[in-house]
Amino acid sequence: MTDNNLINMLRIGPDAWHVRNAMQIILNSVVRRNAFVSRLVNVNREDICKLLCIMKNEYLLHNQLSDEAFMHMYGVNPVEALSIYFLESVDIHIHWEWRDAGGTSEKAIQYKREVPFMTLTQAIERAEGERNACT
Repeated sequence: MTDNNLINMLRIGPDAWHVRNAMQIILNSVVRRNAFVSRLVNVNREDICKLLCIMKNEYLLHNQLSDEAFMHMYGVNPVEALSIYFLESVDIHIHWEWRDAGGTSEKAIQYKREVPFMTLTQAIERAEGERNACT
């Protein structure tokens, strides 16, 4: 089952772009999409969002991308690596904010080890705080 098939099956319209983006990032494999479908009880936006949040936290806690895989991906495509590592939508502008704050792959790994559910926005704020404290 592809992302688009799942989105169509659940009748998630284009106006629900945040749900669509979350699904594409969090449910990034056939195994994850099948697990989502098998766990979904009520097909409505609220229950879909709740389940996505639960599954995201489970993946971040128990099935995080390995540090080695993240480092390799970051060297090739940092935007995609950050998206997969934080399980959130990252675009080039957010990556630039991360980079300008002094963010590196090593810092991302350090932060996620300390706080597995940290968002990239929180990581950017922390990196900026650390950078400002040093100046």
